[in-house]
Amino acid sequence: MLSFDAALVGHMGPLSPPDMKPDLKPDISLLNGGVGGPFSPGNNCGGPVSPGGAAFNQQVAAALQQQNLNNNQNSLGQQQNSVGGGGGGGGGGSTTPTNQQYPPNHPLSGSKHLCSICGDRASGKHYGVYSCEGCKGFFKRTVRKDLSYACREDKNCTIDKRQRNRCQYCRYQKCLACGMKREAVQEERQRSSKFSIKSEEINSTSSVRDVTIERIHEAEQLSEQKSGDNAIPYLRVGSNSMIPPEYKGAVSHLCQMVNKQIFQLIDFARRMPNFTNLHRDDQVMLLRCGWNEMLIAAVAWRSMEYIETERSPDGSRVTIRQPQLMCLGPNFTLHRNSAQQAGVDTLFDRILCELGIKMKRLDVTRAELGVLKAIILFNPDIRGLKCQKEIDHMREKIYGCLDEYCKQQHPSEDGRFAQLLLRLPALRSISLKCLDHLNFIRLLSDKHLDNFIIEMLDTPITTSRILYSSQSSGNGLT
Repeated sequence: MLSFDAALVGHMGPLSPPDMKPDLKPDISLLNGGVGGPFSPGNNCGGPVSPGGAAFNQQVAAALQQQNLNNNQNSLGQQQNSVGGGGGGGGGGSTTPTNQQYPPNHPLSGSKHLCSICGDRASGKHYGVYSCEGCKGFFKRTVRKDLSYACREDKNCTIDKRQRNRCQYCRYQKCLACGMKREAVQEERQRSSKFSIKSEEINSTSSVRDVTIERIHEAEQLSEQKSGDNAIPYLRVGSNSMIPPEYKGAVSHLCQMVNKQIFQLIDFARRMPNFTNLHRDDQVMLLRCGWNEMLIAAVAWRSMEYIETERSPDGSRVTIRQPQLMCLGPNFTLHRNSAQQAGVDTLFDRILCELGIKMKRLDVTRAELGVLKAIILFNPDIRGLKCQKEIDHMREKIYGCLDEYCKQQHPSEDGRFAQLLLRLPALRSISLKCLDHLNFIRLLSDKHLDNFIIEMLDTPITTSRILYSSQSSGNGLT
């Protein structure tokens, strides 16, 4: 039986109290150490651990191998410059940049052309012009949805790999100027309409090719708007819950907030490219096995703003203080005192130390959070999947999106892609412990989660969209 303190109710409300018990001395061994911790991920849903599987290891190994290759090439280039700098006048110190190299299993590894619009590696000729998947998908969506944009500057914004998301107006105008044809998009739709919907879902790869950072970011933002009173009654304080009567009100409020977020996660999944094309049983299995990890990832990301840092007197080092607040939802924080009184301080510390602090050090963006959630969602290692091959292909495409985004937005951080993926094993381990705790205190509904998921999947989805412009961010997708 868990032990509770009468002060718990006061700490479980929408705003956490500022008081801090002076006698608490939480473990801070994980705060400023290396990557990960002594925890190892377990198993879930009857299948192998997704982040620890062969595909995940290959992705991380490829990223780290590429990082070492880049370092060796830079070192060799510096040696050549030093040798040639002594003769031939002032030109001996210049070098010619080589084409960007991708790991052998990267989706763009075989491309020999550059995108005519942004200069990134092209994946082929699309609508009459060599272009990357990002610009191709952007042009296609603009034409098909008949979208319009506005430029906040002088309609001459720079469009390159790093800045192509800043101004959608100038990006579209450059697509037209480089020769992309609107009629080619319409012809593509007419050709595809000649086939049955089922055949297109199974055989066409157009939906997979549309997997872009913009699409994932859009799904993340639209699902976040699904708040209101919509909720799935999965977590609840029932008659058999091991919650003392005086705390049932506060815990019920917490359960209602989590149920709303499960509702949002299902909406996020339905907006992901190719998800609704999967077999219905696979959709249910992916959501049942992934909702807990996706929710914890979002909690850790929201908690970043409550993690405080302090600089040494000489200003040479910045350290992170012991986190005291966890943001469980909009305007809803949980203080560490409350977590300790409820007996979940270990989970509290793991979420913030192994995930929140690591995210803060990397300054993870909203777009990167959406991609991590998409990787969790499309888990091909779950046993019993009917569309395992398609799901595995989708995850590979999402890996490529994240890798491309890291190279564009953080060109000086060669290991960022691998560091983001390395958060997934800890996330899986923590999620299993959270599920164990929910089962122990009997907060799970008697009605199986599958029934709630099926009910929501049968509900029509809204078709509202978000238009990205330079008003949203000065650094692309955040």
